[in-house]
Amino acid sequence: MQKILYALLTSFVFTVHFGFSQTVDETIQFAEEQFLLGNYTNSVLAYERAIYFQENTSSETYFKLANAYFKKGDVERAIRFYDNATFLEKDNNNRNDIIFKKSLAYLSISQYNQAIIALASVNDFNNPEARFKKQYFKSIAYFLKEDFIQFEKLFTDYVESMDLASNQHYIDLELYNKKAEKVKPNLAMWMSVVIPGSGQMLYGNWRDGLNSLALTTALVGLYFNYVVEFSLVEGYLVVLPWFQRYHKGGYMKAKETALNKEEEYRARAYSEILKLHPSLF
Repeated sequence: MQKILYALLTSFVFTVHFGFSQTVDETIQFAEEQFLLGNYTNSVLAYERAIYFQENTSSETYFKLANAYFKKGDVERAIRFYDNATFLEKDNNNRNDIIFKKSLAYLSISQYNQAIIALASVNDFNNPEARFKKQYFKSIAYFLKEDFIQFEKLFTDYVESMDLASNQHYIDLELYNKKAEKVKPNLAMWMSVVIPGSGQMLYGNWRDGLNSLALTTALVGLYFNYVVEFSLVEGYLVVLPWFQRYHKGGYMKAKETALNKEEEYRARAYSEILKLHPSLF
């Protein structure tokens, strides 16, 4: 019943648009045109309508529908139709292309393990290009899931196989990864526990570091002033809670600064990874 209602709805939409009924081929052509224009909702509706009225839907049509859903932002439905296209496709190269696209869809919604599982279906027998591309995609999945040990293992082998060791993008990638590995968030935190602001300054956040140092120093001075002017208890009750609050805020900020710096290096490394496979997209 739902399928019938959907077909009636899409038929009505296209009747309004054109004033006459279209053939399946004309509908697919319209869907392709809308896709190229960036009108992905119209493209999806057209492909759905064509599939409903088509006796034997081709793998290509399902693949194009999946691409339209992907561009539209409905990644889960895109994956569903990538599966349909994969099931119907008989040509190994075309089937591999669909699987690679599906793995990218999984990566786009942070389902990294599913992307790795999907890549296991790639047929790379006697196909070096597919094998290297599969290895490259798996490397990306492990990098994004922050399994850097597995990433290094796969990607180093990929670089050697593709003779990319002297490529500037690979050199930059290694540089950023090494910088990321040297970042120590806990060290930054404990430095700011001992010397307020030092952890932030270690990783380039001079403004917050100096502010933390100045504020906590002022509060320490105010504490001793209260002790001298009034009493130890007065200083403890009035000033110490504020000192504890800003001191803790400072050393937690130091850890956050270090984590942000590590993330910045990883993001730069990832941008270099993407440049090492021109056929990624």
